[in-house]
Amino acid sequence: MTTLVNVFSLSWADGYAIKEVTAVLIFVLIAIVGSVLIGIVVARRLSQPIESVTDAALKVVNGAFNERLDHKKTMSIEAYDLLASFNKMTRYLASAERESTASAAAIAHELRTPLTVLRGRLQGMSDGTFEASPTLLVALLGQIDTLSHIVTDLETISRLDPGRLKFDDDVVDLADIARSVVTSTAPDIEIRGIFFEHGLQPALVRGDGARVRQVLNALIANAIQHAAIGKYIRIETGVRDKVAYLSVVDKGPGICKENREKIFDRWWRVEKSRSRAAGGSGLGLSVVKAIARAHGGDVKVFDGLDGKGVNFVVSIPLTKTLSLI
Repeated sequence: MTTLVNVFSLSWADGYAIKEVTAVLIFVLIAIVGSVLIGIVVARRLSQPIESVTDAALKVVNGAFNERLDHKKTMSIEAYDLLASFNKMTRYLASAERESTASAAAIAHELRTPLTVLRGRLQGMSDGTFEASPTLLVALLGQIDTLSHIVTDLETISRLDPGRLKFDDDVVDLADIARSVVTSTAPDIEIRGIFFEHGLQPALVRGDGARVRQVLNALIANAIQHAAIGKYIRIETGVRDKVAYLSVVDKGPGICKENREKIFDRWWRVEKSRSRAAGGSGLGLSVVKAIARAHGGDVKVFDGLDGKGVNFVVSIPLTKTLSLI
């Protein structure tokens, strides 16, 4: 009797164990299948953005800089960041392409005028139409100076953009630089009937004195061109809110607020009062902005005194160390 009970107990236990094992195996199988399905979904979710970026990148290689990828809320954060970065890159490339095309056209336009004048006058001198007088030769040299100025500005900007232009890293006083520029330029300014004054307070910064001088010369040249109405230019240096500043104010025709950022774009000019007839290459203010930013600063435009003219303010951090390349 005892033996039969033992046999029955063992048979029931074995059957129960088999059921448990079977259930475990089923659960394991379900888990494996579920994991595979989830892996496929996740992999697909991750691979789709990558495939989209790959296809779009091939189009960009062929010049389709306006290619954009759509963001989806169901995307993972990583995929969203990838597409956002790609779109940011293509926007930059499209902008660079437009700027390159516009710059090429602008360069051709800027060079065409002095070259046409030079060719016409030299041709006239060669066939006897014009006499090679000192006055004519001085005028032709002026056209050559214009060409040289354009080339110099282009070279400066091309080096400043990628940071290839080397700077001296010295402690310089903006007031000392401004004082030397005032001394050298005052006679030419005052002979034009322009009242020229200054208020120079010490402002020590780390930077390249020659480049800062170039900035001030460009701003003064700009003011001379456009201050004929107001007959007034003022230069200031000092420290405000722990930032050194260099200011050039005139009482010229002024610049409307919507154009105050555009004036730093290469070749851009206001249609009337600041047209090419006033001179300049259209690059001077671009050079100013590039040099200011290379020193860790910036340049802004504000209203002049009593709302007349404009005030260009170049700011450079007092403690900023200029990184050399």
